[in-house]
Amino acid sequence: MQRNLPLAIGLLVATSGAALVPAFATAQEATPPMAGGGQEANSASALEEIIVTAERRVSNIQRTPISIAVKTGADLAQTGTVDLAKAVEDVPAVQVQKSNTGASFYIRGIGSRGVGGSSPVSVNEDGIYQQQPDLISGAFADLDRIEVLRGPQGTLYGRNANGGTVNVITKNPDLDGYSGDVTVGFGNYDTVQSQAVLNAPLGPTLAIRIVGDLEQHSGYLTNGLSDRDDKVLRGKALWKPNDRFSLLVSAEEFFTDSRGPGNVLISAVRDNPWYSAPYDSFAVVFTGDPVFCSPNCQPYYRVRNKQYRAEANYDLGFATLTALTGIQRYRRHYLQAFAGGLEYDDQPLDQESYELRLTSNEGAAIKWVAGAYALNQDYSGETKYVYHIDSATYYAINKDSSRAAFGQASVPLTDDLSLTGGVRYTQDHYDKRLDDGTVDGSTGVLESLTTGTLHSKGYAKVTYKGALEYQLDRASMLYAQYSTGFRSGGVDENGATFGPETIKAFEVGSKNRFFDDRLQLNASAYYYRYGGYQLDYIVSVGGASTDQITTSNVPGTTKVWGTELETQFRASHADLITASVSYEGSEFSDVTLATSCTSAGVCSYTDLGGRSLPRTPRWTLNGGYEHTFDIDGGDTITTHVDTQYKSAYDADLISFTHSRQGAYALFNARLTYSRPDWGVSVSAYVNNITNRAVLEQANTAGPVNRYGVLNDPRTFGLVLNGHF
Repeated sequence: MQRNLPLAIGLLVATSGAALVPAFATAQEATPPMAGGGQEANSASALEEIIVTAERRVSNIQRTPISIAVKTGADLAQTGTVDLAKAVEDVPAVQVQKSNTGASFYIRGIGSRGVGGSSPVSVNEDGIYQQQPDLISGAFADLDRIEVLRGPQGTLYGRNANGGTVNVITKNPDLDGYSGDVTVGFGNYDTVQSQAVLNAPLGPTLAIRIVGDLEQHSGYLTNGLSDRDDKVLRGKALWKPNDRFSLLVSAEEFFTDSRGPGNVLISAVRDNPWYSAPYDSFAVVFTGDPVFCSPNCQPYYRVRNKQYRAEANYDLGFATLTALTGIQRYRRHYLQAFAGGLEYDDQPLDQESYELRLTSNEGAAIKWVAGAYALNQDYSGETKYVYHIDSATYYAINKDSSRAAFGQASVPLTDDLSLTGGVRYTQDHYDKRLDDGTVDGSTGVLESLTTGTLHSKGYAKVTYKGALEYQLDRASMLYAQYSTGFRSGGVDENGATFGPETIKAFEVGSKNRFFDDRLQLNASAYYYRYGGYQLDYIVSVGGASTDQITTSNVPGTTKVWGTELETQFRASHADLITASVSYEGSEFSDVTLATSCTSAGVCSYTDLGGRSLPRTPRWTLNGGYEHTFDIDGGDTITTHVDTQYKSAYDADLISFTHSRQGAYALFNARLTYSRPDWGVSVSAYVNNITNRAVLEQANTAGPVNRYGVLNDPRTFGLVLNGHF
């Protein structure tokens, strides 16, 4: 840390100073209030106003003193983006981690490989917590926006949000009239996209919204894996009998039936990076004997997820009372050729969550929110094993529960300065029992179960936040905050327990708009100190990578620091320029891990002391340009190009040949024709124009073979949208 501390301090000072100078300069200008500050934008070329609910209340993103990025459903539809992982992979300081069970996120270097404990980045759909990684990779439908909150969100979002929070918000029914949308898309890899939306008022106080969505493409890998066949069906109903009360209920079903995610042998030389061996040449590396799996071992990947949600709001005059309920019934069942083995997994989940909160109404001098939260999860009954390894794991008991009470308030100290304080008390508890058994290699039937040890443990934790916000002028603000958070402990796949992870986070930032709201400049800098940092990794035993996935707590203090600078410039009503740069630094404490052991128990160790965290590129740069051509009659043609550059990073905790991804750049483009009077638009897109292969995950399989998960290859297509 000593060699990087001056750089970290310099970044903090430079970021704060850069925000102060232009803000004070702007204060000398006699300009009208900014968009979102209570009045309309003063220029036809002003940047649009973005409204978020990141702090459990409606606010302008430029008035919200946390680091947030927003993606709208309309913009994503034009690029052929239909899943959450793809939607946020170009957000500054965000890294997507794909695996054989879906995807997970790293925000500011903090994330989970997806093989151990719960992710430290919480994902919520319409306010309901989503833990399953395949739902993150699955299709979304009728999307309003995605909010990416960078940094710990322990007060308002609770446990498992040390890295940040991703909120997915879908569109609600509209009481004002009938409307609908039809979207159809076609592209390479046999891509077919289709979505139909109907909004219908059933009276002056009741409206429904029905959505059906189908997303398909053939495998990105040559053996057919990494394909998609997702279906979403959702119904929402809004009842608003008066101005004070509303009830929103929804039912949603997500289903996928595909071959599933896949990986490639990165230690082999090949012309096509996405080449993966066909099943009839599949060899299991653990024994060294080839095992021909076709046609009896064809992989499959099936997920069915049903969700039921209800949100009731009642205006009490001084505050709004909100009750939010979510019920989820989930099951994943797959047979996967992954990392040199053939894996089987059958996982159920029954989840229920309840939240009750009270939020001060608009106009209150003190803005506050208080509430209580309960979550119950039951994964009992999961069965998993790797073929040709005569062992299996059966999760006879696997239950989690969480209870919390929270509150946050923002108090004005002067006309320009306000103080925010928040606190959350959380009680977590788990009951887990893993039974070991054997598998009949010819039938795949689990047998000879041995009862394991029941682990029951509870944790109680108080997390809190303190922040100062200073409004320099009508369009510029500074904020500084200190917050804490924690990630729950648990039991790993070997039956060993691990403790909770805690974080202490410092952040300063500034949000600014200049030149009649045509230029936006936001900056932030952060410094994190982790205690008991949770690390999940695979231990090689006897020269073969088995299912011994270990999660442990890193002793000492793990440190993460960095800065982000993001800007948008509306050069004219027809020209928009976007750019961002982010820097990430990190350092493990002095620790060694046993990462390879012989069958006799003799282990080799990996020294992590002073090393950077995996999957954390030091530098990320984004840039984009968009120009709109006006055509007679109100029609428009919009051209858009964007690029992202990332410096080199390690794709795995363990450094080995082929595990490091070199610096790279990706390029995308789209062309959109819109005819507003008809309610019609058509977009042509190309993603990953240069067909650049990027290593997103790397793992070992035996002493020689190295496998990896790659990004999507070049994709292109057309998307037609009609609105009525």
